[in-house]
Amino acid sequence: TVRQAVYVRSSAECLFHCSNTMSMTVDRTAEETLRDDLRYYFMSPCEKYKSRRQIPWKLMVQILKIVMITTQLVLFGLNNQLVVSYKEENLMAFKNLFLKGYSGTDDDDYSVAVFTKKSVYDNIYYISQLSVGPISYAEDNGEPLPLVICKEYYRRGSVEPSDEYYDIDAHTETVCLTLDPKFATTWKTDNASFFELDFYRLITIEISFSLKGINLQTVRSYELPDCYTFVVTVTFDNQCHSGKVKIILAIDAVSSACKNWKISGTAQKNTHYLLVFDGFVIFVCLTSAVLCIRSIFLAIRLLKVNSES
Repeated sequence: TVRQAVYVRSSAECLFHCSNTMSMTVDRTAEETLRDDLRYYFMSPCEKYKSRRQIPWKLMVQILKIVMITTQLVLFGLNNQLVVSYKEENLMAFKNLFLKGYSGTDDDDYSVAVFTKKSVYDNIYYISQLSVGPISYAEDNGEPLPLVICKEYYRRGSVEPSDEYYDIDAHTETVCLTLDPKFATTWKTDNASFFELDFYRLITIEISFSLKGINLQTVRSYELPDCYTFVVTVTFDNQCHSGKVKIILAIDAVSSACKNWKISGTAQKNTHYLLVFDGFVIFVCLTSAVLCIRSIFLAIRLLKVNSES
C-alpha cells in the first residue's frame, strides 16, 4: 500500500512536471514566434528579402508610383507653361491690334497714353481688327456677342480755366451702348450723339467685347487643344483730367473643352497613350493604398497578440 501511494505520488509529480515543461515550451515558442514577427515587421525591405527571400512588392510599387507621378508633374508643368505663354502672347497680340500706337512695352500701369481729342477718338474707332491666329468674335446661337461701350462722367459741369471758374456736380453717371463688333465702320455715323464727349466731365470710357480662340500648340505636346473665351476690356482713364488719357487693355481668359473636335495623325494616338498612362497611374496608386492598408492591419493584429500574451 505504501509502495502504491509512493508510485501514485511520483506519477502525479511527473505528470505535473511534464505539463509545466510542455506549457513553458509552448509559451517560449509563441514568444519566439511573436518576436520574429515583430522583428520582421520592422525590417527594411532589403532585410526582409535577406531573411525570408520575399520580394518587396510594396517598395517596388512605391518606387514605380514616385516615378510615374513625377512624370505626370513634369508633363503638367510643361502643359501649364504652354497655357501661360499662350495667354501672354495673346495679351501682347491684343495690345498691338486694338491699341493704336502701342510700342510693345507698357509704361507703369498703362499701355498707351494719348493727349489730344483726336487721338482718343482714333483709338476708340481703332478696335475693329483681329489677329492672324485662330481668333474670332464670340457668338451665341450664331449671333456675335455685342461690343459694349460705357462712359462714366460727371452729371453736370462747366469749366473755364482762363477765368478760374468751374461748376461741377460730383455725382457721376454711366451710359452704355451695345454695338455689333463686325460693323465698327458704322459706329460713329449711327451713334454720333453718344460719341460727342465732354472731356472736362469725362472720367472713364470702358470698351469690352468677347473673343474665342483655340490653343493649337498643345497638339504637339500630346494634349487635346482647349478652347478659350477672352473677355477684352479697354479702359480710357481720364480721372486726373491732366490732359493725359491713359489707355489700359486687360483680358480675362476662361478655358473650356472644345465641343466639336477631331485630331488625325500621331497626335491623336499619343493622346490616347497618355490617357492609358493616366489610367495605369490610378491603378498603381490604388494598389499602393491596398498594400498600406494591409500593413496597418498586420500591425493591429501584432498589437493584439502582444497584448494578449
